[in-house]
Amino acid sequence: MRDAFDTVNPIVAFVFFAFALIMPMLVMHPVLLGISLVCALIWLFMLRGRKAIGYILKFVLPIMLLTAILNPLFNHAGITTLFYLRHNPVTLESIVYGASSAAMLASVVLWFACFNQIFTSDKIVYLLGRFAPSISLVVSMALRFVPLFSRQAKRISYAQRGAGMGTGGGSVIKRARSGLSILSSLITWGLETSVTTADSMRARGYGLHPRRSFANYRFDGRDALIGGLLALGMLCSALASGFKLISIRFFPSFKINEVTPLFIAFCAIYAITLLIPVIMNSIEAYRWHLSRSKL
Repeated sequence: MRDAFDTVNPIVAFVFFAFALIMPMLVMHPVLLGISLVCALIWLFMLRGRKAIGYILKFVLPIMLLTAILNPLFNHAGITTLFYLRHNPVTLESIVYGASSAAMLASVVLWFACFNQIFTSDKIVYLLGRFAPSISLVVSMALRFVPLFSRQAKRISYAQRGAGMGTGGGSVIKRARSGLSILSSLITWGLETSVTTADSMRARGYGLHPRRSFANYRFDGRDALIGGLLALGMLCSALASGFKLISIRFFPSFKINEVTPLFIAFCAIYAITLLIPVIMNSIEAYRWHLSRSKL
């Protein structure tokens, strides 16, 4: 079933992703980072299913572990020394900062994974086509070439494997030559495809003036409702930051804001704002189940 958030107006969707990506980077609060990480995980599982497990284990988890381990080893700031490693102090503050940095990076990566699933090239052209048509074209073509390059690389690899030139066997030098041959063929194919695409677009009149853009997206009442909820969540975030409801200090000593009812209320609002796509999918799933039960 199609993701419900995929049908939202691209402007509203872009604002949502901007908020979801910028907030963890601006406020490295452990509680907010945990909320952001959990919300991104839930939505990624809805989007990719079991494939999300492989993505997390191969890409996200190593980034988290590497960041969390390396930061205390190289960052010795902080006044609470836990132990010494080769005469270098390992402090509580550096460990907490490393864990927060790891959660922030993982959260950003997961939100970008969701962004890649939702934002297609036509949505980017819709957002930037009228203001920066050249930039929107380059970005949309770049997004288009990523899966094309992946599929073409597999085809070239299978063809060379059938000819006995695969990268799976032989000496290191032979496998390196096979890999370079695949890379050379892939670059040549990419250049030829780019020239063909440019000629095709020129033949269709791209770049002529006056130029009109077509967009199959409308701003309806549902988009206004989602936009209003996003605006409310961003306003609450600004107020919470302004009134020091969310504050944290890592160095020289670790200090975090008190857990008050207002802080708990803000965390709930922040979680609901990030769970808007999940809530929309749950509502659509319930409606689908209800319509099937009536048949």
